[in-house]
Amino acid sequence: MIDNSLLAYRFGLHQARIDRDYTIHFHGPSLQVFLGLDADHGTAEAFEVFPELVGVERKITSIIDGNSRETSIKRINRILFGPPSSEVFFDLYIIHDEREADAAALVVKDVTGECLIRQSLQQRRNEIHLLQQHLSEKNAQLTRSQEELRELNRGLEEAVESRTRELKESIELSQRLFSQTVNTLMFAMEKRDPYTVGHQQRVGTLAEAIGRELGLSEQIIDGIGVASRLHDIGKIYVPSEFLTKPLSLTEAEFNVIKTHSRVGFEILRDIEFPWPVATITLQHHEKCDGSGYPDGLKADEILLEAKIVTVADVVEAMATYRPYRFSSSIESALSEIETNSGLLYDADVVKTCVRLFREKGFKWKS
Repeated sequence: MIDNSLLAYRFGLHQARIDRDYTIHFHGPSLQVFLGLDADHGTAEAFEVFPELVGVERKITSIIDGNSRETSIKRINRILFGPPSSEVFFDLYIIHDEREADAAALVVKDVTGECLIRQSLQQRRNEIHLLQQHLSEKNAQLTRSQEELRELNRGLEEAVESRTRELKESIELSQRLFSQTVNTLMFAMEKRDPYTVGHQQRVGTLAEAIGRELGLSEQIIDGIGVASRLHDIGKIYVPSEFLTKPLSLTEAEFNVIKTHSRVGFEILRDIEFPWPVATITLQHHEKCDGSGYPDGLKADEILLEAKIVTVADVVEAMATYRPYRFSSSIESALSEIETNSGLLYDADVVKTCVRLFREKGFKWKS
């Protein structure tokens, strides 16, 4: 059996054993400490520790007998008193264990961090929604006011100036709204993985420069910048030990990481950006030859903005340090995209990126 303190530290797992008399036998003090219990005793009455188990006695007996494999109770919320008081969330599992004749394994998974992050994101979404409603109401009021102003004579010029100021305030409110949206999501991401936030900032700087060199409008460039700075937001739901693992990932671990583009799309799709930010986030790992993920899109099926973010993402990732590897040189990164120009990466975007570094001296600020 793996040491319980290691399981608790690495994965938030606490183990114990529950027998037919509904007595919990603890493996070390980690579960009692997590639940705010007295850690001096090795056993406790199950329903005193977990009143949520009342009503599932038959399931527990069935699992001990081997007639069922497991049962679970998800998202249990506790307020632990004392000093200091704290709130914890956890999932409770009872699992059949072939090694225990008259008992089953009881596993508690600490999901406090995940739940608090989700609560924070939901709170921010609610705040953003209220701001959007306020903005919509203001714009509706301004529309009505502008119609009234067209019917007024020159003697109402002072009123026109007043309404113009209100329109300016409304535009400023809209700009603050989008700025707050991006900053809120990046703040949540920074709490999870500071490396990812720095990476997204640098990708945004390079992607904007590529868009500008391609002659795109400032409106489109603004959208590329926002999408670049949020393109890895889906990694908020990827276990941090996968993101910072110093060794090669297993296939299963890499498949979990690959879900981040679709998770990011799901986080962003309900926010009313004036650009296709959610779609760019979804497509930033697609490749021109269809070998990318999550949908295996090809060439013109991929947004130009997403192709730009993809190239900037690859160059930045190769050229900067990561916890799991040392950085390559800029020339190595440029050689990678040139080698796969027209295959994995859009040829025009690659040519523009290479020109920025080799001819125009593009550099990231320290």
